[in-house]
Amino acid sequence: MQLWMAEGFVRSCQETTVMEDVGHRFFQILLQNSLLQDVVLDEHNNITHCKMHDLVHDLAGDILKSKLFDPKGDNGEKLSQVRYFGCESPRSQIDEIYEPERLSTLFWRSNYISEDMLLSFKFLRVLNLSSSGIKELSAKIGKLIYLRYLDLSNTKITALPNSICKLYNLQAFRVINCHSLKELPYEMGNMISLRHIYCTSADETNGHWGEWCIPNEHFQMPLKMRQLTCLQTLQFFKVGLEKGRQIEELGHLKNLRGELTINGLQLVGDREEARTANLQEKSNIYKLAFVWSHDEEEGSESNDEYVLDGLQPHPNLKTLAVVDYLGTKFPSWFREDLLPNLVKLKLSGCKRCKEIPSLGQLKLLRHLELSKFYNVECIGPKFYGKNIRSSSNIQVFPSLKELILEDMSSLIDWKGDEIGVRLFPELEKLSISKCPLLKSTPSQFEILHELSIDNVDSEMPLLNLCSNLTSLVELSVNAVKELTYFPDEMLRNNVSLQNLMVSGCIDFRELPQSLYNLHSLKRLQILYCPNFSSFPVPSGENYLTSLQSLELWNCDRLASLPSGIIEHCWSLRFLMVIDCNNLVSLPLHMWEMPSLSYLCLFDCPKLISVPAGGIHRLTGLRTLEIGPFSEMVDFEAFQLIFNGIQQLLSLHNLTVRGRGHWDSLPYQLMQLSSLTHIHIHDFGIEALPHRLESLTSLETLHLLRCNRLQHLDFSDAMPKLRYVEICDCPLLEALSDSLGNLVSLEELKLCNCGKLEHLPSRDAIRRLTKLWYLRIKGCPKLEESCTNPSGQNSQWSNISHIPKIKVDGSIIQDLR
Repeated sequence: MQLWMAEGFVRSCQETTVMEDVGHRFFQILLQNSLLQDVVLDEHNNITHCKMHDLVHDLAGDILKSKLFDPKGDNGEKLSQVRYFGCESPRSQIDEIYEPERLSTLFWRSNYISEDMLLSFKFLRVLNLSSSGIKELSAKIGKLIYLRYLDLSNTKITALPNSICKLYNLQAFRVINCHSLKELPYEMGNMISLRHIYCTSADETNGHWGEWCIPNEHFQMPLKMRQLTCLQTLQFFKVGLEKGRQIEELGHLKNLRGELTINGLQLVGDREEARTANLQEKSNIYKLAFVWSHDEEEGSESNDEYVLDGLQPHPNLKTLAVVDYLGTKFPSWFREDLLPNLVKLKLSGCKRCKEIPSLGQLKLLRHLELSKFYNVECIGPKFYGKNIRSSSNIQVFPSLKELILEDMSSLIDWKGDEIGVRLFPELEKLSISKCPLLKSTPSQFEILHELSIDNVDSEMPLLNLCSNLTSLVELSVNAVKELTYFPDEMLRNNVSLQNLMVSGCIDFRELPQSLYNLHSLKRLQILYCPNFSSFPVPSGENYLTSLQSLELWNCDRLASLPSGIIEHCWSLRFLMVIDCNNLVSLPLHMWEMPSLSYLCLFDCPKLISVPAGGIHRLTGLRTLEIGPFSEMVDFEAFQLIFNGIQQLLSLHNLTVRGRGHWDSLPYQLMQLSSLTHIHIHDFGIEALPHRLESLTSLETLHLLRCNRLQHLDFSDAMPKLRYVEICDCPLLEALSDSLGNLVSLEELKLCNCGKLEHLPSRDAIRRLTKLWYLRIKGCPKLEESCTNPSGQNSQWSNISHIPKIKVDGSIIQDLR
């Protein structure tokens, strides 16, 4: 829509009509007529993505074919009429535009754009340099006076020329994820046509709650933002001390809409100063985040309570986050009649609060996250509402779908059952993490589907929560120190359970017999439970018939898998057994799983009984990762496991781990004509087997920790090989010219090969016409010769044509 505005396709019909609203109406018309489709909405029903119907795309392309640059087509003389240019192309293509002053839109992904080129596009309206790799912008950008849309997102720019402030027609300015950018141009307040500024950085830890991470901790706002009276989008505002950077600047931006994060609130003096932001009058802001950044000691005085009180938002607000607030209580506007439309709420880092505010009567609240309330010991009646009394007619948190309690180190009691009212009638997801002292929880959750307990010492919260549950679909239990087993009824009552994970529970020993009542169970994970020793033996006709994935990691006391656990798992697609140090045997029915597509058997040092000769029956296997086993399993016995593997035409990915004294690979591996990816670890081979030529479909080759490897001969044809990695091969000294036979090679990675000194000759490397990325690390001799063009044994001329070269973690060339 902002691009439509920049091109002049959308204009206001009347003074009272907002251009964006006009564009939105056009957009809806296109949707209603199926010209646009597959709409993706965010949590507030705002459209974030959509697709154009193929026929519409082709029609638009045909109409614009004389004005639109097609990097795949033959534009010929039409380049004189091009108005819209965009591709990841070398400069030679854009130089072919005969009349650059006609160009209206430029999407540019190259690392460099010259001043002369930039200035030749004198009537440019849209300039998109996002993800282009540029590090600086020409000071002459200010001469593009018709520019209305400028996108510099995801670049390494550290500073912006102040001449950018001469772009008086600019409407949209985007610098998203510019992590090195310290400030916006000083005189940006003069850009009076600006309607949209995007200058946030993605912070994955905040999930769907918003982006509060600024590009740089020293980042500061331009002066006199108040002059940008047309501004509608300002996702981020950092309060400063200097006049012109204070919070009152926001008060003059009366047209703000959408999302707004205000950071640096510790610099706001009092309630009255906070009120100058006039948030209560900004009815179109639906998402707010208030963020403090205190440097003071915990014992220092704070005016946060007054400031937050003065930041009362408009009742239309839908999402609110309060982060690192050091008040002891929340303001009076935290109530249903003043926040009637609130859907999401996050309160984080409220370290001095001893109580959670009353939130239970927020009728539309669907997502609630409470974290880092370090002084809260009890969640009690006040949390549910100030005037709650026992009544069957009252519902508390009537719309809440998701509740997260995280990092509350003093929390002991979470009360609820004794309140005598209906709690959480719609709650589907509950997550409790980093609450080590928690002992009690409510037990009445009517439709809870997902439960996650993490880093809670006592087993009682888990048992309380599950005592009456019958609706669980996912259960994740991690680092519950006192948990030794699940009560039988806990699984028996939740027959709809599909995903069960137990992780990091050091005393957890066994699963109950009712495991086999879980006929809907699709995924079972037992991870890092060193005392887990056994599965129950199936009885009668009860089996895990729906199980698709079984993962066992670091279960040191597990000695065997009962045959019944997988015998009737006709749906099993994913089986992973890793670091089970006492596992001795696998069931005879190991190969009777026709649906299995992924099998991983790694690092089980006592495993001596692996059924041989049946692997060919895994007809759906696509990925196999295997070895090493007990030292009692010699190479010949290990090799027998692979008998018939050549019949697995679906096998594309293979990782095989051996032992350092095994001087050959299982011969059957050389017969896998469909294999596309192979990892060879810990073998004592001195060279690659010549029979590797049979792997005609191979695309990636990884050689790791082959301590005796000295020669690599690629004389045999592997026409599709595009990626080669050689790591931790200490005896390898040189790569032969046969590497030049890998005509499809695109990437070469060499690491921790201490003696490696020589690359192939210049002619051999030049034959690798598709090679675009070379990485060298931990190869000191080679690194020296590849980074010193004037050195006596320099190999720089051999590789200087490769577009991207990374040596010892540093990119020394990037020509893309």
